[in-house]
Amino acid sequence: MHPQIPLPLATVPSTSFDTFFTVKSNQHVVSALQAFAASTLDDSQIYLWGDAQCGKSHLLSATCNTVAANGYRVAYLPAEYIESEGALEGLEECHLVCFDDIDAISPTAEIELFHCINRCRDKSVRMLFAASGQADTLDLTLPDLRTRLSWGPVFQVQSLPEDQLQAALMHQLQSRSLKVNNDVAVYLLNRFSRNITSLKKIVDLLDQASLKEQRKVTVPLIKQLVDEKIIDETVIS
Repeated sequence: MHPQIPLPLATVPSTSFDTFFTVKSNQHVVSALQAFAASTLDDSQIYLWGDAQCGKSHLLSATCNTVAANGYRVAYLPAEYIESEGALEGLEECHLVCFDDIDAISPTAEIELFHCINRCRDKSVRMLFAASGQADTLDLTLPDLRTRLSWGPVFQVQSLPEDQLQAALMHQLQSRSLKVNNDVAVYLLNRFSRNITSLKKIVDLLDQASLKEQRKVTVPLIKQLVDEKIIDETVIS
């Protein structure tokens, strides 16, 4: 077993491949990441890109959790962690490092990330990157960083089609062992933002309320939580 680095997984709850609603257009991406996590993929790095709500962070976190579950040292760093002084030091001692939202980092952080990638490659550390666009389209000031980001397979993560949003929402509810009727999903979609990331936040609150009050998740419970301001605009924006 290898000592583990604490994971700052503050992005998506229940981060696993099982809780990711995989549309057909993303099946090859998920399969590649599962193989990458199992070290059955020859490539040492993967680059993901796609819209803000397509699930990139969930997939990065799921990959980290899978590798960590096997006892390896892993690190997950969203943009704000990459920006932190000293955050990239020692990552070459990990088995896997995931860098999220790299299109949001500053020019100073670009330099630090560039050197970190070099150190990790020298130690054969596996790396996973995510950004909103392809590497050669990012507004980066360091051309050599773009080059390094493109050294492995590049996958676009497709956004969730509108006609599959209800199925994805039901998947999120059921993945938390919440037994709900379709009317709950319909109510949520009609009442709140039709945005799967925002809806996941509401599902988390419903899960907590259901456990606390020992009640099934129903439309009346949702209305109660709205009246009590437990669910409001701050969690659906």
